[in-house]
Amino acid sequence: MNGPARHPRPPMRSILVLVALAAVATGWAQSGIAELEVTAYGRQSIDLASGRTVLEDGGELIERGSGVRLVAAWIAYLEGVEVSARDVSIDGDLGLVEAPLVAIDLAAGTLTASGGVAWRREGLQVTGEALWFDADAGIVGLLGGVEAVEPDASAAEVWIELAGGRVLLVGPYAYADGPLVLRGPEGAGLQLDARESDEGVVYDASTAVDGGWLAAVTAARASWEAASAE
Repeated sequence: MNGPARHPRPPMRSILVLVALAAVATGWAQSGIAELEVTAYGRQSIDLASGRTVLEDGGELIERGSGVRLVAAWIAYLEGVEVSARDVSIDGDLGLVEAPLVAIDLAAGTLTASGGVAWRREGLQVTGEALWFDADAGIVGLLGGVEAVEPDASAAEVWIELAGGRVLLVGPYAYADGPLVLRGPEGAGLQLDARESDEGVVYDASTAVDGGWLAAVTAARASWEAASAE
């Protein structure tokens, strides 16, 4: 473990792909209509009855206002309702998300990535089995065997507040706090708060988790569980 970690620069307030109607993503949804550029890499089909479009050979979706870009080997979308994709890379204000499977609920403003996820952005590199993003809450969660390079940690789950930068590690966890390694059992929480120092941005760690932050994470996790059960 490598000591204090730099805090990622705060992103804008949303991140999701909105297919021609509403932008769901920090840079995507400023206030309403988004203009999406859709490029098919080969075959595509459209179900005229349902309006569902499938890019069978993959393609890309780009929101022109923010430049957020989704590239995948297979994409299906229904305007204003949902996007599903396989072998996916999303690049934008949130950073770079790579996953075998991505499902976006456009109405709810949520994104689920699964099958082994890598999330990278300046000062932050995290991997886990699954990723959950709620645009309204502004919270990202990585779940299942989570490993982070920055901050230098491992945990069962890691939840990140995009606007404020607070991080919650859910145990069992291990966090490198300078020369010390803080560890917690299953279900325990460790809150990390960013602050400026002579060395740059570092984290203050505390087992006393802020009640409001814990409630926000609990609600986000419940939303993820409900979506996963569908």
